Amino acid sequence: MANKLRSALKLLVLVILLLLVTTVVTYFVAKNILADNSKKQQENQFVTYPLGDYLTNLADRGYVKVSIVCLLDGKEVEKELAKKEYQIKDRVYAILRSKTYDSVKDSKGMEVLKKEIKDTVNKLIESGEVEEVYFTNIIVN
Repeated sequence: MANKLRSALKLLVLVILLLLVTTVVTYFVAKNILADNSKKQQENQFVTYPLGDYLTNLADRGYVKVSIVCLLDGKEVEKELAKKEYQIKDRVYAILRSKTYDSVKDSKGMEVLKKEIKDTVNKLIESGEVEEVYFTNIIVN
């Protein structure tokens, strides 16, 4: 009977040790996974960058006034855009001046314009990219 009690006690100690080891391992694995996810979320933080306000004549008649904000994929892109601000503004003005009234008077034309501005700016930068272009103010007359 004493042998049965000792073997039951050994089994109980073994089960407790096994539970303790698996709990510790699970804790460290979960901690590392959560840390990796939080690092990825911090790396994928988008940054907004105002490209400014633009007022210019259209190619045929009228004018367009637009305020542009870009969604960037990181702070490095923001620094590069600040350095190339004059080049970017020149290109955006060229794009706007090349448009006709009919090509920008509706939402479909504005989406085309956004894509063209996004593609042009992305060609100028090397450290990342513009994810999206937003117009915060638009007047076409």
